[in-house]
Amino acid sequence: MKKSPIDSKIAGQRNEKMILTMLRNHGRLSQSQLCKLAGIGSSTASTIVARLRDKGFVTETRGTSSNRGPKPTIIELNPKCRCLFGIEINPSYLFIGLFNFTGELRDKIRIALGADHSVQHVIDLMTVNIPGLLTRNSIDPTEVLGLGVAISGSVLSDGWISLSSPMGWKNVSLKEKLGEFFDFPVFVYSNRVRLLAEIALKPKLESKNILYLNNADGVGSTVYMQGKLIFGATGRYGETGHIVVDPDGPVCGCGNRGCLEALISGPAIAAKIQQDLDNNEEARCFAPHFENTGALRPPEEIVTQLEKSAQEGNSYAIALRDQITNHFGGVAAALINCYDPDIVILAGYVSNALYDHLSDEIRNRIKTSVYESNLRKIEVIPADAGKDALITGVANAVLQDAVVFR
Repeated sequence: MKKSPIDSKIAGQRNEKMILTMLRNHGRLSQSQLCKLAGIGSSTASTIVARLRDKGFVTETRGTSSNRGPKPTIIELNPKCRCLFGIEINPSYLFIGLFNFTGELRDKIRIALGADHSVQHVIDLMTVNIPGLLTRNSIDPTEVLGLGVAISGSVLSDGWISLSSPMGWKNVSLKEKLGEFFDFPVFVYSNRVRLLAEIALKPKLESKNILYLNNADGVGSTVYMQGKLIFGATGRYGETGHIVVDPDGPVCGCGNRGCLEALISGPAIAAKIQQDLDNNEEARCFAPHFENTGALRPPEEIVTQLEKSAQEGNSYAIALRDQITNHFGGVAAALINCYDPDIVILAGYVSNALYDHLSDEIRNRIKTSVYESNLRKIEVIPADAGKDALITGVANAVLQDAVVFR
């Protein structure tokens, strides 16, 4: 069999990314520690580190040692060498974060979208506010490593958004459109990169098989196995929200009827409550959350009120919460059967508000609906990365993907 020649440039980029990832995960490391972690020789490590130093990505200093002989060389990331942007697009707002090269959030801005969810409106907000953040932080555009955008929906590797139900977007070449305005690399991701923020916060998760279930403006799942995010053949992996659970249910943004997202996402819950205001007396407790015009307040606020009303004994809120829990638990059990995770992480503002009920339902479903559950040890935990999770996850994805460009 004829062997393909090794592309030295690609191999070099892969080695550089490997070293940078180790430094990002472990902090300051001596060259000998790098060699041990990477499984490479000292001369190879010296060559890679020299290239990274010349690019300004790392710094080298002399460490201390009680032993005689040369002091160890300590290598660490240079946080000031580059900056990058992590951006979240959702129906309520555009959230832009400015990060340094170590993934630390330096500045952020949240802009309400209002009723205009058009692609052009979102792009206009980016092209005004991104240069504004650079100016505010005295950063030259040439120092930007890259810009990453995350949006709920089906996102292909080339930055093409085939569908974002929450935004109402179909077949949008977002990467290409943004590339017309910015000279630095642009990346577009689905919301699954949010999991990278959890792993950055808890490095021990890196060795686990994780099922990450997010329920907010959309419903989706991410699977992290053997140290990698799973993306699928076409980038449409993890579309849990478009599993049909009620064929007679409401029409989803994807065009099908009764998708999970059309039943239990934040906007779906808010729309359901708004629909029931006039014909269910128990639903009237939600009336203050709808303006005189009939426009609803942010779905997150509505979902928070749902849990509060259920705790107060409101029969309508309890029934709706139970319906959400039942749908979510059934799909979660099916996914556990498919992917065999060590850990299930519940994320998103719907999961946050209803966490106790959703987590208990999943644990019960594991006992009753998961194959050989007695042989599994599955932990169900809440996401901890907070409201900055998605932009932080995007930043981590850019740090992994953008280095090869500079």
